[in-house]
Amino acid sequence: MRSHETGAEAANEEPGADAPSPRGLRLPSHCRMRFKREFDRVYKEGVRTRGNAILIVAAPSSHPHGARYGLSVGRKFSKSAVERNRVRRVLREAFRLRRAEFPPLDLVLIPQNAQRRWNTPAAADEMLALVLKAARKLAERSARE
Repeated sequence: MRSHETGAEAANEEPGADAPSPRGLRLPSHCRMRFKREFDRVYKEGVRTRGNAILIVAAPSSHPHGARYGLSVGRKFSKSAVERNRVRRVLREAFRLRRAEFPPLDLVLIPQNAQRRWNTPAAADEMLALVLKAARKLAERSARE
């Protein structure tokens, strides 16, 4: 790399520079629930589905862009901030990988097992199964009403 080039310019000269940038892989901000009122609505109107490692609370989405997520990883899960942050990263990535397969729901993701070894592929598979189960529960509930 020449001294006057920026890191991005130098990266373009290397093989494999056609790969998507990390910025292109990010979830758009509209995929995330941020406000307390959004979480409260999901907790009030939603259905719960529990797997081995994740509890999902799902409600019909009030947003036109499809599935959205919010994370609830409290100190009850683990006293260690490092462990809580790792689980947040794993769940965020699992959601990003499978978001296209999800129905338009607002999801609150709550990890359940701190002793578990967390990895993204397993979390993504479990999340997909739980979201589809929650969608069926919501459809049954709306058919009864």
